[in-house]
Amino acid sequence: MYVCFEACKVGFKRRCRPVIGVDGCHLKGVFPRMILVAVSKDGNNSIYPVTWEVVEVENKDTWIWFLELLMKDIEKPRGKGLTLMLDRQKGLLEAFAVVTPNAEIRFCVRHTWANFKLKFGGEAFKENFWKSTRSTTRANFELHMAKIKELSPDVFQYLDSIPPRHWVKYAFSTYSKSDMLLNNICQSFNVVLRDARDKPMITCLKWIRRYVMKRNTRKWDAVQSHEGRFMPYVAKVFQFVSQLASNCNVIPSRLDIWEVDYYHDRYVVNLGERTCSCFRWELTGIPCAHAWACIIKKRLRLEDFVDDFYSKDRYLEA
Repeated sequence: MYVCFEACKVGFKRRCRPVIGVDGCHLKGVFPRMILVAVSKDGNNSIYPVTWEVVEVENKDTWIWFLELLMKDIEKPRGKGLTLMLDRQKGLLEAFAVVTPNAEIRFCVRHTWANFKLKFGGEAFKENFWKSTRSTTRANFELHMAKIKELSPDVFQYLDSIPPRHWVKYAFSTYSKSDMLLNNICQSFNVVLRDARDKPMITCLKWIRRYVMKRNTRKWDAVQSHEGRFMPYVAKVFQFVSQLASNCNVIPSRLDIWEVDYYHDRYVVNLGERTCSCFRWELTGIPCAHAWACIIKKRLRLEDFVDDFYSKDRYLEA
């Protein structure tokens, strides 16, 4: 049984970032089944349930059926212009190759790390693994991978066999405006479903429908009193970024292209094109610390440089 409500579908298509996490969890009760879910992120970086389905077993065929219906509903033929996050479950990679060959595929790094540490333990590997996956520039990624290679060529070969576009930030596309590395949006939704997983099938699906309805109403009411053009998530990011920006030394230019020294590194910020050589601004749609320093130096409004995906208006429409 496949469920995709019109309101969830239209809200995602019009106002959510084109990023979706997919996952499956077991239902309990007299007739055990699997529930497969597709969850996105709203303008406040919270979960946005899009669709879910109940199947007898999780395999390539059921994932193909789910993905075909999902792509038809959200109007993303062959996954073009869409970022999909997964935990590499049974048959899922094969299903993606059939249904969404044009989508950007990201592997949940926590799941990758869980498999990695079964073969290669140790704090040194752990530190460089996470620094590698969080690298927003190719130079930093290669630096940490070189350290792994010094520790163990076998470990390096294992990680090098996974294409960076699936697990390293510097190789991610920018259209989804998300640097998400973990499939925690699906995990969060699955935790919520825990109260419904032991109920009879129809009762379970009614419970999910009511949960989504109540959640949307609660989110709508909560944001009514919020002032400002953008959601509170942007303010949280700005608070963190402003602390980093205090360590930036800006070299001004008559153009919109600036040089920024940050400790021992140097970055190039282009305010006109909204880019920074650290790649964080393009990846998330929110100015990085280097861009922040330039915007403040030029006495411009920070809000004018944030992607519209995070606006209050788009959030309410979703």
